[in-house]
Amino acid sequence: MSDAPKMINWPEAARALHRRVGDRAFEPAVLEHVRGAGAVLVACSGGADSVFLLCSLVANAHSLGLRLHVAHYNHRWRGEDSDADAAFVQSLARAFKLPFLSDTRPDNEAAFTETTARALRLDFLRKAAHSQKCAFILFGHQLDDIIETQLQRIVRGCASDGLAAPRPIAFFDDEPTHLRPLLHLRAGDIRMALNATSISWREDSSNDDVSIARNALRKQIIPDLAAALGRDPAMGASRSRRLLEEDAAALDALSRERLPEAYAHAPILQRAALRILPPALLRRALAEWLNGHDLIRSVGAPAMDMLIETIRSQRERYRMSAGAYYILIDADTLSWEHEDASTSREVIQPATLEPGEPVFLSNGALIEAEIVELSATLRSRLESGSIDPSKEAIIAYHDEPSFEIRAWQHGDRFHPLGAPGRKKLKDWFINRRIPLAERKRLPLVLNASAEVIWVPGFPPAESRKIQSATNKALRLTYETRNPL
Repeated sequence: MSDAPKMINWPEAARALHRRVGDRAFEPAVLEHVRGAGAVLVACSGGADSVFLLCSLVANAHSLGLRLHVAHYNHRWRGEDSDADAAFVQSLARAFKLPFLSDTRPDNEAAFTETTARALRLDFLRKAAHSQKCAFILFGHQLDDIIETQLQRIVRGCASDGLAAPRPIAFFDDEPTHLRPLLHLRAGDIRMALNATSISWREDSSNDDVSIARNALRKQIIPDLAAALGRDPAMGASRSRRLLEEDAAALDALSRERLPEAYAHAPILQRAALRILPPALLRRALAEWLNGHDLIRSVGAPAMDMLIETIRSQRERYRMSAGAYYILIDADTLSWEHEDASTSREVIQPATLEPGEPVFLSNGALIEAEIVELSATLRSRLESGSIDPSKEAIIAYHDEPSFEIRAWQHGDRFHPLGAPGRKKLKDWFINRRIPLAERKRLPLVLNASAEVIWVPGFPPAESRKIQSATNKALRLTYETRNPL
């Protein structure tokens, strides 16, 4: 349903929903956690789940001692439909006489993806919660979301902490606690209750697009799995999530007991103490230590595996890049240092790049240019968006004999493919939250006119876009090398 909010007596609709659902609306653990919390932020997309959550909270706000604030992030993914979602939620908040906070995706966000959308939305919600002094953010995730999340994370490779998501209660350092009161309810039951009480919601037409992984799971793979097994996999996934959360909590407690210095974020850890830990405990202690020093976001899953393998090995010296820092391992200790300790050899020195001639840069990285024909396979890769811009770019080739490679300089301007316009490269770096030291290590590829045509991590220049009539292209690849 997508009726306009003004056609519904929303306070009465919320009471009708409460009469129908009663105490079953919220998970008991979440209910007790939020009781008497005062100001809380309710994330509302306008979809069925978040509308159910908001209406249920409105009906129970007085008895729970809550002051509700409604927040909506307009990612503009669907143009006018996204604007209509925002207007719907704003009207809903107005009907309930609740404060409404909103924000819209900025124009300058290049290479917009689902991952970027989630990050931008979460950043907005946390800022909104802080501004209203809300200690909790409530989300409308329900039981059927669990198996979708688990399957996506299994494919990536995930430990029990990751497979225990989404959690009913999730704590974060210096950020509001996330609460998900609806994880015990099925999506179908939520919609049935809304329909029975004539409550409308917004339908996201992109949910029918099975080229999006989560939609394909929901509409094709999970139903096929249920049919093949003769069981409801969503219910099994829900139970597994709960058991995995219990296991993760137990392992975390053991890890804290065995290596308290990691949880105290000591600057140096003794390698011998790390080596004797079982891998599951070592992984947790190491993740907490990295997090305490703001390094965890710069250490991906393969890097974490390599770090653990190195700590447990007989290797006596190892250095791993982690953003603007280095993680250092010697025969006895694990520590870290800021990249300033070795900045001089990391700054890119000027070089000339010719097609077919690989160039080893002064930072130890390798960059190559290769003239390629635009085959159907290559065009398919381009159209699918499967090219990783941090490692590769395919650009239109204009028969240039060579290109300039150099470090970023103040005043450099760049127009990435798909971005609304050209602006200072510094501004693109700031938007992507790329540290200053890391900017100095990124090579810029320039043509004979001194135009920046690629920076690893960004799409190539708009001026080098592959057109339908383009036959010849240049494939640029960038590979970082660990110096140790």
